[in-house]
Amino acid sequence: MRDALSGCALLLALLGCSGPPVPVTLEVLVSQQSDLHGQRVRTTGTVREFEPPHHVWIEDAGLNRVELEPAHRVVDHVGESVTVTGRFSYAPDRGRRIRIEAVELAETD
Repeated sequence: MRDALSGCALLLALLGCSGPPVPVTLEVLVSQQSDLHGQRVRTTGTVREFEPPHHVWIEDAGLNRVELEPAHRVVDHVGESVTVTGRFSYAPDRGRRIRIEAVELAETD
């Protein structure tokens, strides 16, 4: 019985990990960073970069920021509005990050 329960828990965890990304604003990612840690997310903002050390992030008008990894996936879009899909993580010593799965130019009105 114990093995069956462990198997069910593992299956549920795997299904949750491969589900559709959660559409979320950058403001929510910042305000609920601990709750959203480990989730697949989809968010939109403007790509910015900074040196040294080189890093790239996505931000909104309220300056809510999340680093994007790997940077080479979005560096050609600096200054542009994009929609990013990927795995969100938060750690007090590393900050907020999205491990990029997909990037597309955001639709403009």
